[in-house]
Amino acid sequence: MRILCISKSEKEIDVVAAAEHAALTPWICFISRLSTRFVGGEMSRMGFGPGQFFLLSELYAEEGLSQDELSQRVGVDKSNTSRALAKLEKFDLIKRKIDPQNHKVKKVYLRAKALKVRNEFRKIQRQWNTKLFKGFTKKEKAALIASLVKIANNAEAAFNQNEYPGAKVQGCPANCQKC
Repeated sequence: MRILCISKSEKEIDVVAAAEHAALTPWICFISRLSTRFVGGEMSRMGFGPGQFFLLSELYAEEGLSQDELSQRVGVDKSNTSRALAKLEKFDLIKRKIDPQNHKVKKVYLRAKALKVRNEFRKIQRQWNTKLFKGFTKKEKAALIASLVKIANNAEAAFNQNEYPGAKVQGCPANCQKC
């Protein structure tokens, strides 16, 4: 991937003009692919794969979510969520329980084994964040996070408003089909 250079030692680039013409999706997909590779390598040391990382992350933040809620939060379709949850069950990390208020819904809960690996899991997240934010000031980091939240909300709203009929978010948060 060609890196946009903003160094005075090379040809100077007007950052504002470059941002107007830059495509965001390739950058998001590039970061997503590298993140998946990093997380995959670290998760394999723990005995499971990167596909379950995002679901575990959500469950560590809030247990008792339904499969549909998990699908929506991580931006993947229900069948991918179901397969990933089956793997987490196989690894004895989660259990699914029928919701007593709605017998058609299964809620997902962490098992003791998942709680035992929580610290290692969070360590992986911190390591990757440290690498990604290398050279950022606290202000730059906060601004980037705020911008990414806006972008994610805009992307989700576009799909929820059926601006792109038939489009499904699968795997890559940007749905670029390259990830």
